[in-house]
Amino acid sequence: MASNIHISINYQILILLILAIFYLLVHNAGKEKYILFWGSAWGLDLIRYAMEYAIEYGDMPNTFLIQVIVYGLLVISSILFTYGFQSFFEVNFLQKGLWIISLSLGWYAVNKILESSNYIAVIPMYIFLGVMSIFSGTLIFKNFKSSKVISSLVIGILLILMGIREITFPVIKHFNLINYLVDFDLLYSLKVILAIALLMHFYEIASNILAIIFHKQEELMKSLNKEKEWLRVTLKSIGDGVIATDANGNIEFMNPTAEKLTGYKEGEVLGKRIDEVFNIINEDTKEKVEIPIEKVLKTGEITGLANHTALISKDARVISIADSAAPIKDSEGNVIGTVMVFRDISDKREYEKLLKQYEFIVESSNEGIGSFDLEGIIQTWNKGCEKIYGYKADEMIGKSIYTLMPDFEKEKVKNILQRLLKGEEIKSYEGMRITKEGKTIHVLVSLAGLKDELGRYIGISFISRDITKNKKTEQILRRYKLLFDNINDIILFARYEDGKIIEVNKAAIKAYGYEMEELLKMDIFELCNCEKEELTQLLDVEAERGVLLNLQHKRKDGSEFYVEANVVSVDFENEKLIMTIIRDITERKLAQEKLEHLGTHDILTGLYNRNFFEEKLAFVDKQNIVPTGLIICDVDGLKLINDTIGHKAGDMLLKTAADVLRKCFRGQDIIARIGGDEFAVILPNASIEIVEEAVDRIRKMVENSKFTFEKENIPLSMSIGYAVKNNSFKKIEEVFKEADNNMYREKLFHKRSSYRKVLDSILKMFEIRQPKLQKHLNAVKEILANFAEYLKLSQVRIKNLELLAEFHDIGMIGISDKILDKVDNLNEEEKLEFQKHCEIGYRIAMSSPDLAHLADMILMHHEWWNGQGYPLAVKGEDIPYECRILAIVDAYVQMIDEEGKGLSKEQALKEIRKMAGIQFDPILVEKFLAFMKD
Repeated sequence: MASNIHISINYQILILLILAIFYLLVHNAGKEKYILFWGSAWGLDLIRYAMEYAIEYGDMPNTFLIQVIVYGLLVISSILFTYGFQSFFEVNFLQKGLWIISLSLGWYAVNKILESSNYIAVIPMYIFLGVMSIFSGTLIFKNFKSSKVISSLVIGILLILMGIREITFPVIKHFNLINYLVDFDLLYSLKVILAIALLMHFYEIASNILAIIFHKQEELMKSLNKEKEWLRVTLKSIGDGVIATDANGNIEFMNPTAEKLTGYKEGEVLGKRIDEVFNIINEDTKEKVEIPIEKVLKTGEITGLANHTALISKDARVISIADSAAPIKDSEGNVIGTVMVFRDISDKREYEKLLKQYEFIVESSNEGIGSFDLEGIIQTWNKGCEKIYGYKADEMIGKSIYTLMPDFEKEKVKNILQRLLKGEEIKSYEGMRITKEGKTIHVLVSLAGLKDELGRYIGISFISRDITKNKKTEQILRRYKLLFDNINDIILFARYEDGKIIEVNKAAIKAYGYEMEELLKMDIFELCNCEKEELTQLLDVEAERGVLLNLQHKRKDGSEFYVEANVVSVDFENEKLIMTIIRDITERKLAQEKLEHLGTHDILTGLYNRNFFEEKLAFVDKQNIVPTGLIICDVDGLKLINDTIGHKAGDMLLKTAADVLRKCFRGQDIIARIGGDEFAVILPNASIEIVEEAVDRIRKMVENSKFTFEKENIPLSMSIGYAVKNNSFKKIEEVFKEADNNMYREKLFHKRSSYRKVLDSILKMFEIRQPKLQKHLNAVKEILANFAEYLKLSQVRIKNLELLAEFHDIGMIGISDKILDKVDNLNEEEKLEFQKHCEIGYRIAMSSPDLAHLADMILMHHEWWNGQGYPLAVKGEDIPYECRILAIVDAYVQMIDEEGKGLSKEQALKEIRKMAGIQFDPILVEKFLAFMKD
């Protein structure tokens, strides 16, 4: 018997385990709630039954807590079975049987308190389960009559039998254990059969339905595939961008236009979230905008974009778009996806923006801007017209333009308009108009023909300017008319936030060398040769009220130029802009720099000038820089060269000296020209040794330095003095004076030799220039030497006469060859110029230690005995004796020395006698004639 009991128990546990696993697997496949409830109930029944077996035949104690757990498992499994029936039949059994479950729980509690037997305590719960099974079986059995499904009949009978068994179970269990086990086996066998019957029931019903559905679905799929293909072809060929998503916003379709606008290929984005691909911002604020698809998924309603929305493409293009999105719904109205349609409206937006810019210009202008048709009927009338003529727009639109004109003006204007419509360019004309107040005003009018898309004239636009009170408005009109195309100043409009250039005029294109398209891709910082942060900070502080900046700008070719930039910030269409008017001030800047340079530099040599030198000298003294060396240099023979061969040669001499000094000093040394022929050098932190080394370098370079003038090398000679400030008590003025004295001491020491070198170079150069004159001088010297001996003059006078013979015409060096070559045919102006050689010779002689005592003789060697000579017009014995002698000999040689064209000696002497007492000293003439006779 015990063996049969254990077999029965094992059988029942196995059945319960199979039922629990089976029902849970069926639920996992079908996801039906009642299957889950029933599977869970079988699992709890398995646990409860195992616990009861352990209490009856095992070692588990039969305590109150254990009994409560067992009964609780029974109650919970009963509730789960009830939920399963409720879900299966769609009838609320739990609500109707809740009072029975509550009553059973109360009954169980009372019996346990009274320590009644366990089978009495559970009787109400088993009765409740039995009634529920019989009720369910009856409902299914009734359903068999209408559905004719065999499984319904089987399920109904099994549920009724199971209900009868549940009601009788407590009694059977109490009276006979074997009957209890057999009955228990029977119950779970019935439950297995019930599960199989339920599956058969589902299969029979589903088979009938699926057969019908499959046929209809096949037809529907063919229709859907056809419509789907038609829709795909349509969407791919449409000109607008189309994107479709599922209910989660994941992309399922993208047409070629959408690919082009977003920059993504359809294969890249399928399955991706829409916000990963479709990035849109507000064009004005640059803030991210909610994608319409997201709003559609939230509201289920058709949604469009706000104005001024831009799409940021994959390749960072910013595209103005118009957009709308709509939900895709199933037959029950559930949103299963979305479709979004959008288009590129960049051209339209740019046109609108340009139009607004010009409308802004027109409406904010003080000039009268309007238009009229070919009949002269006014079509547009801005506020400038209202201000000039006094009429509001509603008073003039629709009226004739001729109502503003005096009678005598109308024909003139008609002729101008006819010429304009024939293609003649009419830039502007002045006319007279009558205002609303009846006043006659003068206006300057510019006209332009308006054409339609076929090139036909449809009207005329005009710009009027009142020039009655102020003729300067004529200039304003030209500026306004030529603002963006012909103005010389550069005009730039840029975004305030990032400096991105949005508009330029033709002057900018010409100035920078970029094409318009290139400039519009740049920012203003790329044109400016300065740090971006520095300019940004300056604009942040100053641009609100306007600021005038002096900057360096860069051209496309890398060259730079100076500009004056008038920068001001303006608000336009809710956008902050920077307006910059730029003027090229390179010439002005260079001139200013040149003036500044001239303020500190010598024009001729490029060295520092005396002002700068004295400032630095004072600085050295103030800062007490010790040691400091000072070198003074004086160019020898400058005056002699200026007086003989001209200031051009003198300038060359000074430049040569400056070049020598530049090569002899350190970068920190200050070299300056402080006078006509004086140079000075400051050597900061230079000891006496360093200064002396510098002086040695100067001497060596001067010794080997020459400059070439008219093919003759003229030597450079300098007198140099130096001193050093070697303590802080010594004033710099004392150092300068010491160096200057040292220089003059050296100048006196070698003045004679240096002047002689320069003079020899000048004479050699003159000899090359005028070989005939040199021949004349040689002849004069020879006769004069013999005549002096004849007169028995002193050696001093003979020596003076020899020098005078050689140098009396030294002033000819300063006379141009053009005059010297045509001595006998000079006009009055040329004669005056020629006569200056006496004064030039005098200055040369005064500059030379060897000739200074002859200066007066050289000056007066062309004076006449009667006072009719030049340059002083002295006469008689006031003329130096040597000059009177030279005058006779010089005239004689001049008369006979004409290369075959001169007079004979007899004729020449006759002319000399003739001029005695007039040009020549009569006593000396008689002596000269006697000398020539001997």
